[in-house]
Amino acid sequence: MNFICLHLILLNLVNIVEVLDTDDIFKVMFNRTDLLCPTVCNGYHLVSCCMCRAQKTSENLLTLNVVRNIETDYPEIEVPKVLNIYYQIIHRFKKTKTLPINLCNFTGIVEIDLSYNEIERIDNISCVKRLDILNMRRNIIEYLRNDTFIGMKFLRNIDLSYNNLRHIEPGFLINMAGSLLNFDVSNNVLTTVDVTNFLMEKQLAFCEIDYSFNKISSISNELNWTCKKNSNFGYGGMALFSNNNFTHFPILSEIGFKNFFLLGKILGYGFDFRENKWICDCRIYFFAFKASMVLAKQHRDYFKLTCHNPPEFKNMLLIDFIKSKTLDRLICNLTIADRCPPKCRCFYQPGKSRTVVDCFGTGRRKLPSALPLQTGLDVDFSNNEISSLSNVTASGNMIYSHSKYISKLDLSNNSIKIIPNDLVLKLRHINLIDLSKNKITKLQRSLQTLNPCQLYLGEVVIHCKCKDIWLQNWLPSYHSKCFDNTRIYCKHNNEKVHILNMTKHGLGCRLYNEDILWLNISLAVAVFIVIVSSVLIYIFRFEIFITARKIFKYFKKKVVSSNVYAYDVYISCNEDDACLRRWMTSSFVPFLEDANIRVFLPYRDCELGSPHEEEIIDVMSKSLNFVIFLCEDYEGSADIWVQKEWKYAWFNYRYDINREIVVINYDMLECKDIAKKYLGAFLNIRSFIDFSKKDAQVKEEVFKSLQPVQDDSDAFDKHRYCNDLNTARNVIHIDVTYKNIENEMTNLNVKHCENVIST
Repeated sequence: MNFICLHLILLNLVNIVEVLDTDDIFKVMFNRTDLLCPTVCNGYHLVSCCMCRAQKTSENLLTLNVVRNIETDYPEIEVPKVLNIYYQIIHRFKKTKTLPINLCNFTGIVEIDLSYNEIERIDNISCVKRLDILNMRRNIIEYLRNDTFIGMKFLRNIDLSYNNLRHIEPGFLINMAGSLLNFDVSNNVLTTVDVTNFLMEKQLAFCEIDYSFNKISSISNELNWTCKKNSNFGYGGMALFSNNNFTHFPILSEIGFKNFFLLGKILGYGFDFRENKWICDCRIYFFAFKASMVLAKQHRDYFKLTCHNPPEFKNMLLIDFIKSKTLDRLICNLTIADRCPPKCRCFYQPGKSRTVVDCFGTGRRKLPSALPLQTGLDVDFSNNEISSLSNVTASGNMIYSHSKYISKLDLSNNSIKIIPNDLVLKLRHINLIDLSKNKITKLQRSLQTLNPCQLYLGEVVIHCKCKDIWLQNWLPSYHSKCFDNTRIYCKHNNEKVHILNMTKHGLGCRLYNEDILWLNISLAVAVFIVIVSSVLIYIFRFEIFITARKIFKYFKKKVVSSNVYAYDVYISCNEDDACLRRWMTSSFVPFLEDANIRVFLPYRDCELGSPHEEEIIDVMSKSLNFVIFLCEDYEGSADIWVQKEWKYAWFNYRYDINREIVVINYDMLECKDIAKKYLGAFLNIRSFIDFSKKDAQVKEEVFKSLQPVQDDSDAFDKHRYCNDLNTARNVIHIDVTYKNIENEMTNLNVKHCENVIST
């Protein structure tokens, strides 16, 4: 049977034979010219037949005798009287305990048959480089090193069957580079086999590796070997693992196959795992599922694995599960150690990607606190006596802690009366919830967050009120597939009426007429307008105040008597600006004074030694107009006094309708550059004088902006000539000429001096 299987495995070699002579097969595959293909091999299975029935070329083999050395008590090879090139040793049933001590002296040994002896170790066999066949059957060898046969490229058959072999070092066959065709370690006491001891990467093909009739229960990977994309296992051969103690297939990633599709590299191999104690459960499902894809294309007798457990599947062929498409019957039972609740049946079913927790009719009064730590939980607690879903017990509630793992929850036919609000949030993760046939009399509005098609409530009868009207929007329509999932009825006039058929009046909702509705809308709009208006008024309060004040004064047109105030104009400016100070002293202030306007200039008119702030307060309370120059930079204490002047100017301006503030934007600032919002408001409403204008234009605008102290409308025209004359007179009294003043201003590079030059 195995020979036939090997024929099928090596079909890929047929193409090679078509272009090669039979004598060249071994030269191409194993670099050997001393092997011949038997004449009985021909036709379709020529390659496999040649490999597994190969014969050596006719050689004269001289048999060497093994005798016991009387002095050392060790066996040794007797030196032949006639020397030859090739030798053989046949030494059976002699109770020999070791290899001959002079074995390495005969390098021409081709065959060794030391079967049926008591040899324990064969570590030094590698010195026989020409060895072709080694038969150590029925000895007591216990250990096999991975370098035992290193360098033996001609070794073709190894028979170590019926020994006491307990361990083979990993890496024994994976690196075998020769012509090893048959390796027999059957009928030993091996308990595990390493993956590197049945795969061959450095040899094109082999006939048979036999691990049958051992006690092997697992496949190891002690060297952490990994199958790579460039790994090459040749045409393979037959690996026998029948009649061992295997119960489950290994995890592929643990034996080096990180990617399942890399198994395609060993499709040339045949693995016979029959007559093992296979447990047909969830752990064998993965292999069975993948094998179903292979079975559609090929079939082998050694695919027929027989189930040993569980009892209901005993003696059933795994292949029958595959053909009948009933792989979902392969399950793994879980115990209390796996967090299965007491009295419940739990099992993992990979065929349906779920873990079932079946607690149907177990008489439980509350939900357990723990469930198996698996995803896709299908939990059934139906037909019990559970009355509460609250998470108030010390041990907790499984739904709260495991909701993200549960895919289906059946709590039907219990005594549940209410679904807690905090539990509803957890139920959103569950695909299907069955709460039918309970005693639910009240529905929380939080259920609206769930999809009605994922929830089964069955028939629920409640006392409907207006607050339950949300159910009409939440429940699916009559035409929906999940309409029958939840049917809510109202007790109305001693009858059951579906809530979808209830009117607002029937639910006890107060009906509003159209007038009240429009009144409510109007009130809402009015409140909105008031709120928005209040916010806007607060934001633009200074702008609104200044504008309203100007409008009021425009229509009142009141002229103030000059006797009421001690000064007509109070000037606030940056005293540290030499250019500004010179312009005011030589041009601006004389212009005002020539117009009979009483001017108070702090750095000129303040008394030395008097308290500065008190003097400012006193003078500003007696001033009618305030001319404020907005400058960019203030140094030292100048900024403090200017800020105080602004504050007192605004105070007097705010509470005296007769007073006026004239803002001159000396440094062309913006509203955001000014710390005091009330002065920034003048810039926002464009109520300021731009100092970049010509000198005469600035003076004219200042004069017009002042609060008038008499009703003579031609005041400015009458004094313009006098102003120009007085200005010229003042310039004459200065040590430099008008032209020198212009040059001096240019050299100082002081901003805004152009206003002086433009006069």
